Parts: sequence; C-alpha cells; structure tokens
Amino acid sequence: EPGDILYIPPGFPHDGFTHETAMNYSVGFRGPNGRDLISSFADYVLENDLGGEHYSDPDLTCRDHVGRIEDYEVDRLRGMMIEMLNQPEDFKQWLGRFATTPRHELDIAPAEPAYEPDEILDALLGDEVLTRLSGLRVLNIGDSFFVNSEPMKAVEPKAADALCRYTSVGKKELGDALNNPAFVAELTDLVNQGYWYFDEY
Repeated sequence: EPGDILYIPPGFPHDGFTHETAMNYSVGFRGPNGRDLISSFADYVLENDLGGEHYSDPDLTCRDHVGRIEDYEVDRLRGMMIEMLNQPEDFKQWLGRFATTPRHELDIAPAEPAYEPDEILDALLGDEVLTRLSGLRVLNIGDSFFVNSEPMKAVEPKAADALCRYTSVGKKELGDALNNPAFVAELTDLVNQGYWYFDEY
C-alpha cells in the first residue's frame, strides 16, 4: 500500500515492479565481501608496482621428500602476503580509493565553461555555496582525504573535513583554506569536474 516500507534481508534476491504508475524508492545497503576486498587490493598492488620482493629461503636444506612443501615454507609465504597488508600507508591509500569508488554511474555534468580559481574564490567570498553532487563519495581516513577514488593533494584538514562532512559548503565551512591558493586550485578542479556546483536560484 502507499507509504509501506518493505525490508528484504541480505541474501534474498528479489525483483520488484508496480502494477500502476507510482513512485518507488529502493535503498540498498551492500557491504563488500572478502573476494571484493582482496581483488581490489591486488589491483592496487599491481597498479602501484608494490610487492616486488621475491621469495627467498636462505636456510633451505636437502630433504628426503622432494614433493613436500614444509610447514615453515607455507608460513613464510603466507607471511610474505600478509606483510603486504601490514603496510599502513599503502593500506590506507588503497582503502580510501576503494571506499570512494562509486558503485553506480554518477550524473556528472562538468562545468561549462570551466571556472578559474579566482572565480571560485570570489563566489565563495560573496556568500555563494557549493553543493556536492548526489552520490559522490568523499571520505577522510587518518590524515588523508579522498574524492571519487582519488586522493586530495592540497590538504587543508579543516576544509577537507568539511567537504566530507557537509553536502553544502561555503566560506564559513572552508575558512582559512580559502587563503591557500593550492587548495582553491584543487577545489576549482573538483568543481570543474562536476563534483561540486553552485546552486542556481
């Protein structure tokens, strides 16, 4: 009936349709599984040319059973793989990119014509407000910030945190970061890509 909410638990495939013209909203909460995580991390390792160290076994001795892999060798190989995950900075960079990668196509409309940094700065100082594109993922992990699977470069922690926290930002939220030309230039690039836009009244 109109106004009803139907909860479908995880693990129950479903296909919904309407019998007459209606507005329906489907809200999904889908976390990654282990396969997704391992596959994505492996892609990150390959893209960034990590893990180039070769397996070595300097204390290898002759053995009676030539067809047997010893337990300590299994442990050493497993440890070699686990060590890749135990690199905090690499793991954080991968996670930031993975978690901000959109799971569906965004309705991106790049700015036409493109803005110049001084135009963005003047608009914000003139009390205009930037609105985040619906569905855009912006996250803070440690001291790093990520937008749509890419790390921010000119990090102004308070302003970058505001971009993560609020769907609309202006000079109040961005504060002193507007005095940093590198931050304003990066913000301009994000606006020109269509990730944030000025509301038109």
